[in-house]
Amino acid sequence: RDGIVPVMAVGKNITLAALNKFTGGISQLDDAAEQKCILESIQQLKVKTSSPDLAIGRLSGGNQQKAILARCLLLNPRILILDEPTRGIDIGAKYEIYKLINQLVQQGIAVIVISSELPEVLGLSDRVLVMHEGKLKANLINHNLTQEQVMEAALRSEHHVEKQSV
Repeated sequence: RDGIVPVMAVGKNITLAALNKFTGGISQLDDAAEQKCILESIQQLKVKTSSPDLAIGRLSGGNQQKAILARCLLLNPRILILDEPTRGIDIGAKYEIYKLINQLVQQGIAVIVISSELPEVLGLSDRVLVMHEGKLKANLINHNLTQEQVMEAALRSEHHVEKQSV
């Protein structure tokens, strides 16, 4: 939620990073193209808002997160880094964000999820990197990886990087 401008409209928050898409080589915005994009983004990410003109600060945390993801996706990323993407949001919004992350991966977008919630990490990841004090402690391939195995790797005092298939 740090990436929002709370008093700005939901729609304007979504298109903020991609305004060049709506200029068409001239200095004026193509309002119709921007509005079409806003409505498509809101629908695609299921952002619950009464209006794209509503201040984004009035939305729930989960809907703010989905609007930020919509903004990122307008830039057509090949890699998306999500830092605590579900922190502070309700279970329904978490589920929608998990579904979206899986859809992005299916579309060929590499998604790096940074999370302190182990069940979230295990549910979303093909590979788990365990870090401590800025150093890589373990590189685990997620084949039925358990929370206990990740915690064991995190607590090991060895200084070398391990690569394991579990």
